[in-house]
Amino acid sequence: MAETTVLDLSGAEDLCTEPGALERVRKAYARLEPGGRLEVRSPVAEHAFAVRAWSRKNGVTVIADEPSEGFRRLVLEAPAAIG
Repeated sequence: MAETTVLDLSGAEDLCTEPGALERVRKAYARLEPGGRLEVRSPVAEHAFAVRAWSRKNGVTVIADEPSEGFRRLVLEAPAAIG
């Protein structure tokens, strides 16, 4: 099973027009090992929208996108190592 890193954006007040939350997602995703997963949690709808758009634009696989208790949960998966 791939290791999952959790990034909780609950304390992030900025909207998708400000790069703070999405920059944190981008950096956390870049640190994933091959096949690793990043679970992004946020109560701010704009964060989920921005993560979905960034994922589509960059070819990042979103394996889960669902509501949870008081927040949206998105799970991104890094490509597995080849070889």
